[in-house]
Amino acid sequence: MPICIEHLYVEKDLGKYEGKAVIKGTRIPVASIVNHYRSGMSIEEILDGYPNVTPAQLFDTLSYYFDNKEEIDKELE
Repeated sequence: MPICIEHLYVEKDLGKYEGKAVIKGTRIPVASIVNHYRSGMSIEEILDGYPNVTPAQLFDTLSYYFDNKEEIDKELE
């Protein structure tokens, strides 16, 4: 049985953004942040590219990814 972990800065609404997980209050998909992270960008570089994203939002987004790796990896295929 999957464990449900609440993420303060990530939302997933089946009626919005094709049901994909995004950073709350933005249209930025978790998969976009993960793609940059996996390509080797540093946290600082990612934050520079998304000036409206806070460090807390970014780290929660990465936490969401590690809690839901299969879901996000499918989006990145």
